[in-house]
This record gives sequence, C-alpha cells and structure tokens, in this order.
Amino acid sequence: MDETVVIYYSRTGVTLTAATQLANMLGCPKAEVADAVPRAGAYGDLRCVVDNLFRRKAGYRYSGPPLANVRDVIVMAPVWMGRLAAPMRTFLEDANTLPRLVAAVTIMARRGGLRAAQDIGDAIGREPFPVLTLVEQDIISGAARAEIKRFADAYLRARPDLSQAHRPAWLSPHEA
Repeated sequence: MDETVVIYYSRTGVTLTAATQLANMLGCPKAEVADAVPRAGAYGDLRCVVDNLFRRKAGYRYSGPPLANVRDVIVMAPVWMGRLAAPMRTFLEDANTLPRLVAAVTIMARRGGLRAAQDIGDAIGREPFPVLTLVEQDIISGAARAEIKRFADAYLRARPDLSQAHRPAWLSPHEA
C-alpha cells in the first residue's frame, strides 16, 4: 500500500513540474490523469473552454495505483476559466473510493485557484486540507519552490500518525 500519492493533471507541463517537486519532497509516487484525446492546438483550447463552461464530463485515463490501495492523496490540477480543469473534475467525480485525507494544489494563471479548490471539495464531498494555490509563472520561474515546501510540511503535519494509533479495546460484560 502506498502511503501518499500525488495525483496530477497537466495539459502544458506546468502542473507536472510542481507535482514532481512535491512528490520528490515527500518521497512519494505520482499518478497521472491524462486526456483520453489530446487537447493540442486551437481545437484543444476550445474543448477546454466548452468542457468547463458547460461542466461537461471529460474523457480521461488514470495511470496510477488503485485508490483503494492508497492512504492519502494530493490532487494537483490547473485552473481553466476560474474552475478546476475538466479532466481532473471528472476523475474526482467518478472516483468511488478516495482516502480520508485529500489535500489539494491548484495552479492558476491569474485567478480562480480558490474556486478550483472548492470544486475539488464539491467533487469529493468534503473539503480538501491542506490547500495551496500557486501562480503558473512562479512555477516556471522556480519561485514557487518555497511555497511547495511549506505545503509539504503542512501536509505532513495534517496526516494522522498511524504508528501511534491505539487499537480500541472493547470488553464484553460477560468477560469483565
């Protein structure tokens, strides 16, 4: 069983860059949500707009461990038109078994990162924690590395330490 998996969607490679940095900091694997049909060129741009504008289900492929075999996940995806990218939204809506702890990182060009984090919460039925919103240009320039490190530290503090968990005891009145 994998402890933590960074699940990312990246159309342009910017989210992949941030996901790789975070996974390396945490020493955990990555899993990819990819488009079933590539979104290259002007037609791909148009599909991004239409999928988000009309909240259409987007075709995707998931390459990673079964979610039932993962203790917790960090979801990373870009913001399109102020909302979570359609392939990641669709993946999260379709996911039947997500771990208890779901953290989120959204990557925006200028705005919409917090709304995209709310979209993650809506898709999974609970608020992700912790949440980080990054600016695309900061990832490209390397300026986001310190923010990603702070997020990794906050994430590690948010995880329950299962090695310290005590098994609950129950005694039957007939055995006491």
